[in-house]
Amino acid sequence: MKHIIFTLLFTLTLFHCQSQDLLPFRVDTLWGYKDQQGMVQIEPQFQYATKFIGNVGIVAKNEKFGVIDKKNNQIIPFHCEFLRVLDTTEFLFGYRAKYFGEYIMGVMTQDEKIKIPAEYSYIAKYRNAYTVTKNYDNIIGQSNVGEVRSVVSKYGMFSSDGKLLIPCKFSSISWLNDTLLMVDSALLSAEGKFLMPNNALFNVNGKQLTEFKYRVFGKFAEGVAKARIDNKFGFIFPNGKVAIPIEFDFCEDFSSGYALIKQKNKWGAIDKNGKIVIQPAFDYKEVKAALEEKYSR
Repeated sequence: MKHIIFTLLFTLTLFHCQSQDLLPFRVDTLWGYKDQQGMVQIEPQFQYATKFIGNVGIVAKNEKFGVIDKKNNQIIPFHCEFLRVLDTTEFLFGYRAKYFGEYIMGVMTQDEKIKIPAEYSYIAKYRNAYTVTKNYDNIIGQSNVGEVRSVVSKYGMFSSDGKLLIPCKFSSISWLNDTLLMVDSALLSAEGKFLMPNNALFNVNGKQLTEFKYRVFGKFAEGVAKARIDNKFGFIFPNGKVAIPIEFDFCEDFSSGYALIKQKNKWGAIDKNGKIVIQPAFDYKEVKAALEEKYSR
């Protein structure tokens, strides 16, 4: 029995030691890795070393970054000037841009397959898609430390398999929910300043569902979302079609089948068909109380 217990404890201890994280450490100018007991597992040999994420660590030699595993096997050779773990199987990689601290980056897999070419100023992965950013410089002067510039950023999106879904030419891209995005094609002044948002609804596959004529979309509630064109509000369906005409001075989200609307500083309410159930002739609190009484029946 004692022999069995000893064998079990030895096996568990061995498994723990083999699976534990390695920690970077430095000797003079070189970096290596120790285990949590302080035993050297990878001798100092790198210009820089990050903590392991999963089974990979980013290290540097000769001013270039590469990737190793916990046995110091090379996963990605030392050829990148920028390298960062994106998730357990993918990396942001890239090269130095014109200005200090800036890089042109793309996405590659552990087997060095390029999913997104190194053409972008920044890439973020969210909801299994990649939002990409390109910065465009406009030199507006000189200072004693170099050029003075204004920067305009444009946004696009790639799918999880690296397919371009939305061209990188829009002023912003934001998620409304898991399947819909608001894409802004804002107009610019002659000085490059944004004048006003011109939003359209896109689905997660990159299909444009509405024209670029909306100021804003609200959250989807009870199958519709509040939408604004110029200074008027109404509601749209998730497919981009108008659910209730854009004709109110203001409206709130639907709740329990009704939404508050505002016309000429007076409040009323509509149902899901757009039918006015309370004429806009009351104070907000009066309409709210009337609807709450309906809910409670």
